[in-house]
Amino acid sequence: MSDSPAIILHVGAPTCGTRALQRALSAAPLLTTDSGTLAYTVPRPRGGAVLSGRALRTAAARDVRGRLGWPDPEGAETGLFEQIDRVRRKPPGGVPLASNPGWIGQADRFAEALPQWFTEDSPPVEICAFARPPLDWLNAAYWEWGVWSGRGFGAWLAQMGMPYTLGAALSRWAALPGTDLKLGLTDDVLTAFEGAYGTTLPRPARGTDGALPPALLGFLLRNRRYRADATDIAAEEVFRRWCHVEDAPRPWAVLPRHLSALREATGGDLDRLFALIPEAEAESLRARDPRWTVSADPYETLFLRGRAPLDDPEELAQLYRALVRGVGTVAEAAGKPVPPLQPVLATRASVHTWDVAVARALEHLVLLDTAQRRGRRVFGL
Repeated sequence: MSDSPAIILHVGAPTCGTRALQRALSAAPLLTTDSGTLAYTVPRPRGGAVLSGRALRTAAARDVRGRLGWPDPEGAETGLFEQIDRVRRKPPGGVPLASNPGWIGQADRFAEALPQWFTEDSPPVEICAFARPPLDWLNAAYWEWGVWSGRGFGAWLAQMGMPYTLGAALSRWAALPGTDLKLGLTDDVLTAFEGAYGTTLPRPARGTDGALPPALLGFLLRNRRYRADATDIAAEEVFRRWCHVEDAPRPWAVLPRHLSALREATGGDLDRLFALIPEAEAESLRARDPRWTVSADPYETLFLRGRAPLDDPEELAQLYRALVRGVGTVAEAAGKPVPPLQPVLATRASVHTWDVAVARALEHLVLLDTAQRRGRRVFGL
């Protein structure tokens, strides 16, 4: 198998830095690496040629998420696999890279749809993936998806079965002929990607790609018109782009009573995951980072604090200040006047009163963001 891959598939995992990586790649879709040029690609919405280079960067800047990626096979146009096969056969100015975090569980579908990719004699397919320790991943997954179901963490986990199967999914990719797996077990995905490919990625000038502040999660859960379900992320993405809450506590849902069952359930999958990296690296990582052994020690402070409160008055005040700053920043970027917003409320104000103020600021933020991205006129609220 030759050293240079025919295509790189970033397959996730979900909630493992995909948002940050896709945003960086969308901002710099042509990267000089140690071995040549890497060309980030995404499909055009209605088929045909893919976007790459400047066209991709422009389209991503106009998208509410600030990033673009490939769709899942489910619900996508029937030509998805034909389209990505054309990218592999006719790369747009470098080794093509395609990204979708949901692809982590799609190895069999790719193998069935594209058998010519996965043979010992075909040009290699590189699989790029990242994973986080089980408790961190499950906690992030809950706040990303589970909390919108209305269930608590334990009930969501019981309904999902055992959702941490990253080792099994990536083992299936690694077992396909003609593949080369690059796996990073890290929280710092951008730095890991840079090290793996010998390149430099842009970092965001503002905002955050990490967990949302608990106060914002609480607001969105109480006011579902701004986020109806787990997939309705437009307002959240606008907030991430323009707002940052300094030292916001990490939203946490895993409790000590969940630990023993999770340790038992994840043990086998962690063994499969660590079998995919060199043995010495696996031993070193397990020794220096007890999160990978599902130990309670790294989470002691979080366990003592319990489930994150979503309506803390001081955190609501911090959230509102961040929104006001964000409105000012996006108004300046859009060349629009800064709309008037009420002063920060007293911490004794009711949650409803806070929600009214936050809603007003968030609506201004979304409208001004639309103006900044698309160059459209904004009318007063």
